[in-house]
Amino acid sequence: MTTQSEKLPAFNAPIDWRQTIKKIPGVQGLIKLNVVIEDRWFDFYHNVDTSSQLHEQENRGWREDKVNFHYLPIRPKCARRVLRHLPVEGRGEYTFIDFGSGKGRALLVAAGLGFRHLRGIELRKELHDQACKNFREYRNLGPCTMESINMDAAEYELPNDKLVLFFFNPFGSEVMAKVVRKVCDSLDRSFRDVWVVLHDPTCAHLVDETPQLRLEIAQNGYRLYRSIPYQS
Repeated sequence: MTTQSEKLPAFNAPIDWRQTIKKIPGVQGLIKLNVVIEDRWFDFYHNVDTSSQLHEQENRGWREDKVNFHYLPIRPKCARRVLRHLPVEGRGEYTFIDFGSGKGRALLVAAGLGFRHLRGIELRKELHDQACKNFREYRNLGPCTMESINMDAAEYELPNDKLVLFFFNPFGSEVMAKVVRKVCDSLDRSFRDVWVVLHDPTCAHLVDETPQLRLEIAQNGYRLYRSIPYQS
């Protein structure tokens, strides 16, 4: 007989099958191989270079930067998944901004999903230059405006448009806090529909604590926030 103080076995507890499968010997190797194949196919098919393969000298310099993370492009299928779940109608009316945009992969994926005004903010000149080249050479880009801006994300002033702000874990909490402050200040000056997309959200607590943004969707690997009217 089980008393009230005893705990019953959690037979009905949900099982995270993905994590269980990943622990099977050899699965991690297959996942890494699949990522490499997906990356190379994306670049080959679209005639671009968005991979993370870098010269060793560049890698050393980036590892010494403790504020901005080294370049790691989002998987195309992950970018498509989160953007398809974004409940935004009339995507052509929104400006899509990728912070820490690197070589522009997320922008290229977003262009294929209906966004027509796209902008990347990238600190590192070599990545910015490659992004500009990719935008010129991308196959079947379609009617859209796309640009990369070579600057510190913490200094960027948001345009007075309806926005989708995309973050694939590009920098640490120090820079992220400054960017979130910029978003809040912009909304205080001119309230409009703004969505914040955090993929691999290590700094989600900074957005969670922001009264101008409300969490709308939280899934495994990403969080979607929307602007709300705020009165102090």
